[in-house]
Amino acid sequence: MAMDQFFCMQVFARVVELGSFARASEALDIGRASATTAVARLEKRLGVRLLHRTTRRLSLTEDGRLYYQACVSTLANLAEAEDALSSARSSPRGRLRVSTPHSFIHMVFLPALPKFLARYPELEVEVVMTDRAVNLVEEGIDCAVRAVDIPEDSPLVARHISSLRWLTCASPAYLEARGTPASVAELERHECVRFISPSTGRAADWRFEKDGERESFTPRGRVGVNSLEAAGAAAVYGMGIAQVTEVLVAPHLRSGELRPLLTDWAAAAPPLMVIYPSNRYLSAKVRAFGDFVAEIFPREGSWPARARPKRA
Repeated sequence: MAMDQFFCMQVFARVVELGSFARASEALDIGRASATTAVARLEKRLGVRLLHRTTRRLSLTEDGRLYYQACVSTLANLAEAEDALSSARSSPRGRLRVSTPHSFIHMVFLPALPKFLARYPELEVEVVMTDRAVNLVEEGIDCAVRAVDIPEDSPLVARHISSLRWLTCASPAYLEARGTPASVAELERHECVRFISPSTGRAADWRFEKDGERESFTPRGRVGVNSLEAAGAAAVYGMGIAQVTEVLVAPHLRSGELRPLLTDWAAAAPPLMVIYPSNRYLSAKVRAFGDFVAEIFPREGSWPARARPKRA
C-alpha cells in the first residue's frame, strides 16, 4: 500500500468524524484543496463514491460507511505499531475525544480535569457531553463514560470503574418541615423530585432492594427534571426528596446539605464504565484516561447500605 494512501485514509476519516472538509483540513494542518483531493483519490482508486456532498452537509454512502470502518481499523493498527516503537505508551499525547453524560461533567469531571491535563502536557482533550447513546466509531470518539449495563454480545469493550447505588436523599430543611420517611410506603406523603426519562418522557420509577426483596415506587411531586444532576440540585434547595446515584451528590452529602434516606433499601444502579470500540487499539491516551476516571470515582459508595450492587 502506497504511503500516500495512508494519508488519504487519514484525511477521509477526519472528514467523516468532523463532518467537514474545512474542519478536517484545519485539524490536520493542510489546505482544504489537499483534503478534497485526498478523498477524490480514494474514490477514484476504489471506483465508488464515499461521500454524499451537498452545500449544507456531508454524509456517508453505504460504501463509504464500510470503508470508513476499515480505515479506522487500519489507522488504529498503524498507531499501535508506532506506539510500540515510541515513548507514547508511557507518555500519552495527541487528541483524545471522550463522551460523558451531562450528569457527571460539572460536579466530577471538570473539577478534576486540570489534574489530568497537568499530568499529560502533550495531551489535548475534547469532551462531548451528551446523554444519548453514541456511535463511537462513526463519531470519532475514543472512549465514553457511561453508567450502563453492557450486554455480553455487545461489540463494545467496557472497563468497570465503580459500582453505583441509588441514593434517596433530601435536605435537612425539607426533612425538618415535612418529617423523615421511615419506609418506602411513607414516601407517598412527601414531595418527590421526579426524573423525567429523556427516552420515554415519563417519570422513572424509584428502585429499592433489601435482603433480596425488591420494591419500586412511582414518585409524585410538583417538580420534574430531565437530568439526575438537576434532581440532586432540586433536593439541595429543599424542593423535595430525590433519588439519584450517590456519586452525583457526594459533595452535598459530605457538606451536610443532603441527608441519605432509607439506606437499608439501597438498590444497585447500572455500574459506571469506560467504553471503547473492540476494534480500536487501546492506546496509551485511552488507557491513561481510564486510569484517571478510576482515580476520581470510588469503587463503591461511601455510605452504609445492606444492598451491595452486583459487579459487572
